[in-house]
Parts: sequence; structure tokens; C-alpha cells
Amino acid sequence: MLQVDLPLIWQDEVQQQIFRQLLSCTSLPGTIADLSMYLGESTALIGVLATFLDNTVTLHDVNELVSDSNRRFLNSSNATLSEARFIVADAAIPPTPDFSPNLGTLDSPEFGATVILKGQQVGSGELSLNLTGAGIPSQGGKLWRLFLKGFHQDWFVRRQELVSNFPLGIDLILVDAVRVAVIPRTTNVILDFGF
Repeated sequence: MLQVDLPLIWQDEVQQQIFRQLLSCTSLPGTIADLSMYLGESTALIGVLATFLDNTVTLHDVNELVSDSNRRFLNSSNATLSEARFIVADAAIPPTPDFSPNLGTLDSPEFGATVILKGQQVGSGELSLNLTGAGIPSQGGKLWRLFLKGFHQDWFVRRQELVSNFPLGIDLILVDAVRVAVIPRTTNVILDFGF
């Protein structure tokens, strides 16, 4: 039988490690995980998708950021924006006025979409988000700040609108080439224009 070596990112053990990192980032919103040791030749975006997607999970790729070869490995079906469980978008391009992902229902808020935004840098940059809420690390009374580069501020304005009827809403995963941060719907985001 022919033995085929799967790229690192498609191996179960690697996806389990990435899942643990994402779980930690979800528990502590605004903290950053470096996934470079798990990615091989891949990116954080593909690492996150490989961890969460399979043939039962739907995807909407707003800006066609996922290559056809990666799509074959992901084995997930395409869905419209309003029906997809996971949505991928270029963070530098602001959301359109009609950007309306699934927010879940009062009976099943967990069906709200997870939006993955791919930007230039997570952890440094000109855009500053002040985060408050459950799981935010304490900084002696100061707000927790997350700096981003290549992320249009309108994404976070729109996100606040989409989570305004909690528990309905979306969760955000922010990625650059190798780093990831998570902003669940329970987190309050305040844009800092005074940089």
C-alpha cells in the first residue's frame, strides 16, 4: 500500500494542539497564541479551519481566501452567509452593509456563526481594541488592549451591533500568518481612536 505523508496541519495530533490553544484564547479573550510550531508550511487561518471544519460544518468564504486544495482537505460544504457556521473574510476589507451572518436563536444561541478575520498582524499595529468582560485578564484597573494591523475598524463596529441582543450573536477569531486571538460574543469591545 502506498504511504502518503499528510502535511503537518492535517494530522489529528496537531489539530488537537491547535484546539487547545483556541480553547485557551476563548477562555481568556484578547490573549494571543502563536501557532507557528503546529503549522508547518500552512497558515493560522488554515490551522483554525482544519481544527473546526469537517463534512458536517458549513463554510462561507467571503473573499475566497481558502485555496481549492485546502478546501478539498477541509471537506466542508459551501453555504450562504446567513446559513454558514464558519465565515472567513479579509479583515482589511470592511463588511458590506448587508453583512448578516447567522446569530443563532434564543433556543440555540450556539448556532451563531464564528467569523474568522485574516489580517496582517495580531498583537501589534495601529488599531487598538479595549476589551472588558468575562475572562479578561486584570491589569490593575486598566482595560485589556489588543493591537491589530490590517483589520478594518468597521468589523468591530458591526460586531457590536451583531452581539447587542445577547445571547444571540457571533464569535470572532482573529488571525495573521501564525498568531490567533479570540473575541467571543460575551466580550465588550471598545475601539480606541486615541492612538
